[in-house]
Amino acid sequence: MLLWVLLVLSFLLVAGGLAVIGRLAFRLAGDVRHFGRAVGDATDRIGRSAAELEEARATLR
Repeated sequence: MLLWVLLVLSFLLVAGGLAVIGRLAFRLAGDVRHFGRAVGDATDRIGRSAAELEEARATLR
C-alpha cells in the first residue's frame, strides 16, 4: 500500500513539474516573439533614419 502511495505522489510531482515547465516554455516563447518584433521595429526605424541622414547629407553638397 505504501508503495502505491509513493508511486502516485511521485507521478503527481512529475506531472506538476512538467506542467510548470510547459507554462514557462510558453511564456518564454511569447516573450521571445515580442522581443523579436521590437528588434524588427527598431531596425526599421534605424534604417529610415539612416536614409534620412543620407538625403540630408546629399542636399548639403
